[in-house]
Amino acid sequence: MKTFLRSIYSVILFGAGVLHFVHEPGFRRIVPKILPFRRAIVLVTGVFEIIFSVLLWVKKGQAITSKLLAFFMVAVFPANVYMTMKKISFKPGEKANPLILWLRMPLQIPLIMGALKLGKREN
Repeated sequence: MKTFLRSIYSVILFGAGVLHFVHEPGFRRIVPKILPFRRAIVLVTGVFEIIFSVLLWVKKGQAITSKLLAFFMVAVFPANVYMTMKKISFKPGEKANPLILWLRMPLQIPLIMGALKLGKREN
């Protein structure tokens, strides 16, 4: 079961990381405007997601990796809140669906819990 969770999580992270580069302007829109270097933030978080997708498969240091990944998921949560509060659509020029935006926010919880679960040793 853990291998399945690790596989799914790794694919999600890798895909999201790549999308940070492919659709950087779209991701930049959800970084609060009060923050400087918004483009750099998008690119750096994309790099982190790709790195985490690989580190999930490195046995040594899994406890630390899982905690750092959980922390990362908490750290990027404000972008989800900002996106929801400002009604920012996934696609520029289209109206955002508030229901989708609000339903997306609680998805961060299983991502955090999944990251922590991956770091626990199997007995």
